[in-house]
Amino acid sequence: MQSRRVVKFRAWDPDREKMMHPMVLNWWQDEGTLAFRSEFIDKEEPHECTSKYLDEVNLLQYTGLRDKNGKEIYEGDIVHVPDHDWNGYVMFTGDCQYALKGKTVLGNDGYLLFTQIYINKCEVIGNIYENPELL
Repeated sequence: MQSRRVVKFRAWDPDREKMMHPMVLNWWQDEGTLAFRSEFIDKEEPHECTSKYLDEVNLLQYTGLRDKNGKEIYEGDIVHVPDHDWNGYVMFTGDCQYALKGKTVLGNDGYLLFTQIYINKCEVIGNIYENPELL
């Protein structure tokens, strides 16, 4: 059976203070260390391409989910949960699932699992890099 899950990433570049979108992700092993290199494109300046090692950026994976407006939800996004009137950021837990974590404690160990909320009622309102004040 063929998998239909879309695997996508975006990356926060702390040097440029911009969200970038990878065009190519490459990795190779060099003398016992695993090195990653990627080329990123800036959607605001599509002709500009930046090449970075992955330890120079914060790589954020697409969850495979969309909010109530159809916007893709990525790790690091800040999501408003109207049922709790609460904002949390998307994180990948040690239990291998996506959850929302906020400044105030809700749910299991301070976070809400995506299985505990109606994601189709939620809305992406920013991300932890560009809008930390929304938490």
